[in-house]
Amino acid sequence: MRNKEYSWYMLSNAPGFGAKSIHYIYKNLQANNMSINDLFDIEANELSRIFPEIGRGKFSRANFSCFPQLDADDRLYSNFEKLKSDGVTIIGLDDDRYPISVLQNMGDDAPPILYCKGYLPLLNQKGVSIVGARDVGDFEITITKSIAQKLAENGINVTSGYAKGVDTSAHLGALEAHGTTTMILSFGTNHITIKRELKDLNWEKNALFVTQFAPYEKFSGQNAMTRNKLVCAMSKAIVVIKSGPESDSSGKMSGTFDAGKSALKMGIPVFVLSPKVLKPPPQGNIELIKLGGIEFSNGMDIVKFFEEHPEQELVTTNGQSDTKQTDKKETKNKLTKPYQTSLFD
Repeated sequence: MRNKEYSWYMLSNAPGFGAKSIHYIYKNLQANNMSINDLFDIEANELSRIFPEIGRGKFSRANFSCFPQLDADDRLYSNFEKLKSDGVTIIGLDDDRYPISVLQNMGDDAPPILYCKGYLPLLNQKGVSIVGARDVGDFEITITKSIAQKLAENGINVTSGYAKGVDTSAHLGALEAHGTTTMILSFGTNHITIKRELKDLNWEKNALFVTQFAPYEKFSGQNAMTRNKLVCAMSKAIVVIKSGPESDSSGKMSGTFDAGKSALKMGIPVFVLSPKVLKPPPQGNIELIKLGGIEFSNGMDIVKFFEEHPEQELVTTNGQSDTKQTDKKETKNKLTKPYQTSLFD
């Protein structure tokens, strides 16, 4: 039986339909007081009237002729049922649980569908993302865990990308402090495995997996770069532990630097660990501070920042935004200016 989740799943599997065309469909459904469930019951001539751009121009690859086959596809429904039995929830743009901060920060670039597994209330809990290089030493891992623990102890959800190195250390630090953590994946839910370091920790109400990628999709470098923008958009601030330069001598882009730069463009505060505490000083950290990153030396600097800047509290406990979009723009202009905390408090 088709419900809202399955309707979103069907649309995400429709050949030729991508994020832009799905956003277009969603907006036109809203304008006509329709829901996603109505989409697959609309007659062909009505579809052309309500969605005149589908099949033309930038949406030329999308075609409604596939809808009847999708609705009758038993294999597609079996795959959906398998997702549900695995504890995966499909959150579409019209779902009240869809992260408000993602809609605010990404607009029409927000993923139309999020596949989630774990404690869903974390989708709209105030969070801080911790990002950094995969290959780091014991010193950086210790710093990362310490910062994650301080944030968790102060009721802040710790978000990261579930990669090795800094990401895993951030998740581990939050869970060891009996706090919460959100893992934003660069692959689909079919490929989730619990990392060895995290297996013995409390997961039931402390962790959430989130991905914008189809369940069968495997990791790729491109997915990781795309994922970074969602990591930023789901957070009230980004913490950069260690970043390489924007691109190295071979032209390879730094995912950590890209995340920091993306957050600055969104108007999200970017805390950058002081290059003075790392040897050698990371070039990416130096560059991000020049671009407007907030130099810091310990986790309490970040907690203090939220206490001193209550305008960053954009989401209330019931998941509803209490700040208008115009207020968000004002926050952008103010928070991207360079700001330096006292070192070694």
